[in-house]
Amino acid sequence: MKKLRSRLFFHFSIQFGFISLLMIVVVVLSLFIGLFYFAKEDREADYYQAQIEEIAIEVGDPYTYRESNRNISDVLPADVWLQIIDKEGNVIESENVPEGLRESYSSIDILQMKEKEQLGEYTVKYTLEEPMYDSEEPYLFILGYQELGTILMNELAENVNINGKVPESEQAAVEERLNQIGGTLSVYDETGDLLQQFGEEEQIETSPLEIIRRDVSPDHYAENQNTFLDRDSGHSWILSTPNESKQEIPLTMFQDMRLVLACLAGVLLLVTLFITFWKSFHYGSPFFILINWLNRMGNGNYKEVLTAQEKKKVYRKNGKLKRRYKLYKEVFQAFDEMAEKLDASQKEREQLEKSREEWVTGISHDLRTPLTTMEGYGRLLGNREYDWSKQELQEIGDTITEKSDYMVDLIEDFTLSFRLKNDANSLTFNAVNINEYMEQILDKFQKDVTFKDYPVAYEPVHPDRKIEVNERLFERMIDNLMYNAWKHNPPETAVKVEVAHSEEEKALEIRITDNGMGMDEETQKHLFTRYYRGTNTEERNEGTGLGMSIALQIAKLHQGAISVQSEKGLGTTVAVVLPDDRD
Repeated sequence: MKKLRSRLFFHFSIQFGFISLLMIVVVVLSLFIGLFYFAKEDREADYYQAQIEEIAIEVGDPYTYRESNRNISDVLPADVWLQIIDKEGNVIESENVPEGLRESYSSIDILQMKEKEQLGEYTVKYTLEEPMYDSEEPYLFILGYQELGTILMNELAENVNINGKVPESEQAAVEERLNQIGGTLSVYDETGDLLQQFGEEEQIETSPLEIIRRDVSPDHYAENQNTFLDRDSGHSWILSTPNESKQEIPLTMFQDMRLVLACLAGVLLLVTLFITFWKSFHYGSPFFILINWLNRMGNGNYKEVLTAQEKKKVYRKNGKLKRRYKLYKEVFQAFDEMAEKLDASQKEREQLEKSREEWVTGISHDLRTPLTTMEGYGRLLGNREYDWSKQELQEIGDTITEKSDYMVDLIEDFTLSFRLKNDANSLTFNAVNINEYMEQILDKFQKDVTFKDYPVAYEPVHPDRKIEVNERLFERMIDNLMYNAWKHNPPETAVKVEVAHSEEEKALEIRITDNGMGMDEETQKHLFTRYYRGTNTEERNEGTGLGMSIALQIAKLHQGAISVQSEKGLGTTVAVVLPDDRD
């Protein structure tokens, strides 16, 4: 038991720890991949805006960053400049700044920069780094760069714009300039009709919403668009140039994030391992009690579910489960029920063994009785000292034939009973008209001289309907029920057979009713038990003892059932209930 305890504890801990570790890895990876994906999407939408936000996050407070002996140029891409402005508008940090830029900005300067997104000939992107605490100050980060389309559009608007169009004298120079850079210039009037177009590309059709999307996510497109509106003429110029900033961006922020996530995963792993070992002991201990329980049941001890020591460990003095075992409340209840069922099953098995011995004795008697009679007559016939008359020989032959027929019937019933149990899946079913089929079965009873003193009446169902049956077995079931009414009742007993439709059960009901002797409760209780009645072959009403058992098996094969209502001296009604349509 100690080895089992250690093994359970070890395996439970390992499996629980592995699952927990796997969950941590999946959660961390999912978080990292999700953040990476969304960050990558943002960066691909606007290269320079992503760069300035990345720098703002990396630098944070410029003074603290400078004190850490780190240089802003390390995180600044080439061909761009950076200015950091405090809340007073003063430039407190700059890098790669060209000549001519301001050292401080007024509110108007910031407003114009915001509207135009330009400072002089430079295109700018900006972001405001908000403080985490009220004691810290906000900083405005401005990233500037030269954009070919912006410079060219300003140059064209200033030098070649005559009444909102490119004059004929300048068209060749504009065309050559645009061909060199792979750009396109389109001039539209107020109604949107194309007036002029220069460059290698064809006219670019742009949807209304796409104009806004290009402004929000410019780097989702392979070309940049710059616009100019000549207010005097109302003409619009659209300049398309190749998007040189559409490129992969190194995600420097995620390097630090990886370290943070790794530390977080390590802490979670340690906490999980602690919880794992504690839970494995907490949840594993009750299993030892259940294992002891199973061992006792395996040894056939179903009554002692728990020992006195185990009961003291599991239950409080008031009979309720202790807190640590409440999780297994249903398990303990299930074990209690299982122990009761196994105890009942053991008693039932003992009763079945007793019944088996009794039926073996009965069958032996049923077979031995006719065999004894046949053996006796055989010895008499073999005695040459006696001269048998013709009448005596006839009587001996009739007796031997009767006993032989009985033995054949007994063996056939015995074989059929077990075949029905084992070969049910191989049976075939056919649709028959129930009224015609029942009349066909009952016709032989009405013609049988054996039944001449037992009047048989049939009442069909209206309207006639079809059901699926195995014809041979169904006829055998009706035969057994009819012969039962004949065997166990005196002459002049009337037998009525009727077929009716049951609306409540959606089924057909075949009722065989007689006004004969009826049965007591004990007989009804054992009516479908094999060999319950077959113990004396000298009495006509005993039979083989398998008739009702076989009838019930056949009814079940047809997805039906048989019920019996009887009262001593008032007759018997046997009802066979069958579904209208078999699945």
